[in-house]
Amino acid sequence: MDKQNDRPVWLITGAAGALGSELVRQLLGAGKDCIALDRNARGLNQLHDRLVAEGLSPPALMPMDLAGAGPDEYAKLAETIESEFGRLDVLLHGAAEFVALRPLLHQPAEEWFKIIQTGVTGPYLLTVALMPLLSEAAEGRVVFVNDGYCLDNPGNWAAYGVAQAGRRQMVRSLEQESGRHGPRFVEVDPGPFFSPMRTAAWPSESPDDLPSPGRAAKKIIERVRQSAC
Repeated sequence: MDKQNDRPVWLITGAAGALGSELVRQLLGAGKDCIALDRNARGLNQLHDRLVAEGLSPPALMPMDLAGAGPDEYAKLAETIESEFGRLDVLLHGAAEFVALRPLLHQPAEEWFKIIQTGVTGPYLLTVALMPLLSEAAEGRVVFVNDGYCLDNPGNWAAYGVAQAGRRQMVRSLEQESGRHGPRFVEVDPGPFFSPMRTAAWPSESPDDLPSPGRAAKKIIERVRQSAC
């Protein structure tokens, strides 16, 4: 990326996943610059190669595990983005962790910590670290991709459902507190779409019976566009 260009810069977490990779693809195709963040370095490299093979400019790759990072790592990431790109227009929290449907009291502690860190604590720390850059953007946005189904049907979603509730509350708190001069905070529920994470919850579903990740990505991007109006 050219630090001097005027193209909006989006940071996508969970970028190596089914939804994240489609978000990156569509944004690059629309002339945006993307920073693709994911703990799966191999998946990021594969995404890079696929996009180049399709004739798209590759995203900047940021391997990072939200479940294991602390405040110092997030501060260093913010410094890197400032140094290399000079701006950040949209931070999109797409990363999520889910293992299996299970009662809340049967959730192993290690699963609880990983899911909550990925879904709530990591996004919070990342948002705090990047707030100076986002506040400088003319139309700064912080976008949380959320799952409303488990909030309406909470049984057996365990830490994943708790994380979704926390994300929703975080968006509402930040939006109310941000005032007119800070970035906007947006919650988007793209609805069901086929992905490995969904298969972990409903293994009998067929891809043919669900919308594609590409359709879900298009819905999210359109919602972000509308929020700028």
